[in-house]
Amino acid sequence: MNAFLQRTVVLTGGSVRARQSLAAKLQETLLGQSLAFDFFCPATPQDLADTPANGRHLLWHNPDDTTTRLIQNAWRDQLHELQRNYQSLHADNDKVIEQAVYALINGQVKAMKRPEIEGRWQGLCECCADPTCEQKLFGRLLQG
Repeated sequence: MNAFLQRTVVLTGGSVRARQSLAAKLQETLLGQSLAFDFFCPATPQDLADTPANGRHLLWHNPDDTTTRLIQNAWRDQLHELQRNYQSLHADNDKVIEQAVYALINGQVKAMKRPEIEGRWQGLCECCADPTCEQKLFGRLLQG
C-alpha cells in the first residue's frame, strides 16, 4: 500500500462540523510528531462513495451528540454496503482525539503509543454470569 493511501482518513458519523473540528485537532496533534494525514468528512452516508476506498475509515459515535441512532446506523450501513473497513470511535469530544490517534498511529510512534493495561484477572468470569463482575471487567478495559 502506498504512503498516500495509508495517510488518507475518512471521518464518518455525527455532524460534519464536529468531524471537521476533529480533523483540525488531529492534524495539529499529528503535525507535532511530523505526521501528515489527509482528512475527508463526507456530508452524508451516500457521499462515502466519492471518498477514497482504500483510506482509513473511522466511524465516530459521540455519546454526547444528539444525532439519532438511525443516522449512526445509516453511516454503518453505507460503510458495509461499500465494503469499507472501518474502526469505531466511541468517545466524547474530550476523548475522541486520543482514540483517533491510537487508531491512526497503531503503535508505530512510541510517543503516541496506547499505554498498556495491566492485567488484573481474578478468576473464571465466563461462567459466573454476574453482571457486576462483567461491568467491572469492561470498566477496566474502557479506562485505558
